[in-house]
Amino acid sequence: MKVGFIGLGTMGGSMAYNALDGGNEMVVHDINPVSATRHLEAGAKWADTPREVAEQSEIVFTSLPGPTEVEAVALGEAGIMEGMSAGKVYFDLSTSTPGMIRKIHAEAAARGIDVLDAPVSGGPRGAAS
Repeated sequence: MKVGFIGLGTMGGSMAYNALDGGNEMVVHDINPVSATRHLEAGAKWADTPREVAEQSEIVFTSLPGPTEVEAVALGEAGIMEGMSAGKVYFDLSTSTPGMIRKIHAEAAARGIDVLDAPVSGGPRGAAS
């Protein structure tokens, strides 16, 4: 499966690495490219924008700090929605707001994209396991 992961910080970095370790093809992006070092060394590919991640993936995950970042990455210029097509799936693992995920869902539904809001708890230890 081709998996995209955006947001490789404390939580996202570990979750992405676990998915990569599970044998999935992965393309990654983060505002801090250094955060992707271990993923790239393990075989992930780098994308310069969220749009490029979405274009190259069947499923895209985001793990971002909050709703402002989620909106920019999902709906902004060179964002996920610009690169996704019908049949693809977007999972937002970030702490966001119901209003933001509804806004993203409306845009995605018009394009035939499935959206799942799946905020993660458990802190860094939980993300690593």
